[in-house]
Amino acid sequence: MTDTTYEPYSQDPGYIEANTSLIGSIDLEGVERVADLACGTGLLSGLLIDRKPTLTIAGIDLDPVQIGIATRTFPGPTVDSLEALEAEAKAGRGAAFFSAGSAMDLPFEDGSIDLVVIGNAIHLMPDRDLFLRNVARVLRPGGQLVFNSVFYVGTYVPGTEPLFTEWMRQAVMVLTEINEERKARGEKPHPRVRGKGDRAFRKDWLSGEGWGEAMKAAGIEVAYMADRPVPISAEGLALVGAYGGLAEVLMSGYPVEVASECLMRAAPIAFENLGIEEVPRNWLEMRGVRV
Repeated sequence: MTDTTYEPYSQDPGYIEANTSLIGSIDLEGVERVADLACGTGLLSGLLIDRKPTLTIAGIDLDPVQIGIATRTFPGPTVDSLEALEAEAKAGRGAAFFSAGSAMDLPFEDGSIDLVVIGNAIHLMPDRDLFLRNVARVLRPGGQLVFNSVFYVGTYVPGTEPLFTEWMRQAVMVLTEINEERKARGEKPHPRVRGKGDRAFRKDWLSGEGWGEAMKAAGIEVAYMADRPVPISAEGLALVGAYGGLAEVLMSGYPVEVASECLMRAAPIAFENLGIEEVPRNWLEMRGVRV
């Protein structure tokens, strides 16, 4: 059965490389309290605690399954409440607390956070301006917002578009094959429920400059912005496709397990048909400072 959680994708070498580079670029001097928003399986939190074991990190994600994985795999101590996390901070001991919740509703006092990180998820925020204002509220003056994203204007390296087109074409063909097999067994084809979608794949992606303008409007000045090309292989693309949160967007309306299976099986076929082993895709990296 296809693992549709974020865990396999978070272990992909390309994904780890992109996020390791992001976390490695952060100046952690004076940073003690961290908020890891849309934290998923806690990869960024783990990379941060490895760099500075005295950090206290509050991780928030909508999906309780990912929170469970983050709590289980975090390479440092964990606590069971924000109050306990604050006690660890005051004692100078590093720890993390992971909880299910929305990054749009931050449970932190004004000016109480030194660093906010959000890995490859800022494009999912339903109201980006409100989100950035909330981040600015909880950051202390001089506190940092650091994020990356592959869903922005500039992510596709020129010349790589045919792979992603072929991937989707092959995924539809896999779905057709699955439905034909169901018919042969006397079962109904998987129905599609229309009307579903997700912000990550709407055409209102921002460029890096656009994110900079939105940050500035919220009171966060851009300190760093870059495009980081990271190669993705057939195996990496299959892991991306298997993640249910993405599959339900790319093949909107189909059962998530079916969509994940189609995208996972289609990835190596697309690479083979085009005769390539990997393609680059740009990651936007940004760092801002609360004024």
